[in-house]
Amino acid sequence: MASTSRDDPGILLRRCESIALRKEIRAEDVAVLESSCSAGAELAREEADALFALAYAGFPACPEWREFFSETMSGWFVETYARNNVGDDAARRLIAWLGGDEARLDAARFRFLMRVLERASLCPDDLLAFARAAMMRAMGVEKPAPRRERLAV
Repeated sequence: MASTSRDDPGILLRRCESIALRKEIRAEDVAVLESSCSAGAELAREEADALFALAYAGFPACPEWREFFSETMSGWFVETYARNNVGDDAARRLIAWLGGDEARLDAARFRFLMRVLERASLCPDDLLAFARAAMMRAMGVEKPAPRRERLAV
């Protein structure tokens, strides 16, 4: 269920749906998304999933999208989902949201990952290895990062 601390709790989901149909994220979309996430309104899980789906889709996006997504979602994930301590289960969920072990992250998702690592007080080695591997793929180096074990998604 969407958050009820906003004037119109369904606006974020409706905007995400219209973006998905249009297949482009515009500055006016980000303004609506920002306003629906402001004033202390907490994101519901379905809203977070909708924003992750937009990021995963890789639609052409305005520059404001990267900042909005990375700041909003990293704050939500670390403070609400992981409680500042990203454990193994939260790391598995995060890696799945980002597209799995071999994901090639776009700028918004990569920035989000970096913000999670900055904000979290504790991160498992597997999440750090995933971040390192994502960075290496972005630089064109395909050597996989060493991992204790493959994470089950």
